[in-house]
Amino acid sequence: MRRVTMILLAAALLQGCAHQKTGNPCEDNFNTEGGFIAGKTFTSNVQLDMPADKAFDKAQKTLVKEGFSIQSADEKSGTISAYQGVIMSSRTAPMNIVVEKSGTGSKVSYVFVTLGGMYTTDGAVREGFCRITDGIRQ
Repeated sequence: MRRVTMILLAAALLQGCAHQKTGNPCEDNFNTEGGFIAGKTFTSNVQLDMPADKAFDKAQKTLVKEGFSIQSADEKSGTISAYQGVIMSSRTAPMNIVVEKSGTGSKVSYVFVTLGGMYTTDGAVREGFCRITDGIRQ
């Protein structure tokens, strides 16, 4: 009986750890796949009330302000490939952004990848996506 009580208590406590909807799309659309050994992929997307070409230009500028190096940018396809150096390593962490027309505005999709053996928290990446979104909106 004591074991069942402890399991139920643990389940109740962990339920509060699940990400709650905030009304902020860059947070609410945030997802992760993978883990420390194989690497992890972080994704999110937001809808913006601005033309795709303007969002594309602002996304590039915001990435540079956030410390990313632009590897390639193709306005026609709406893709930006960038990377950021990893502390105490010669490896890099890639970030890809796709900006596409969506209704009268645009949809911006983010993909950030850490390779196997690299670690960052979900919160740090989620906050980074939201900072980039805020930079695009300004």
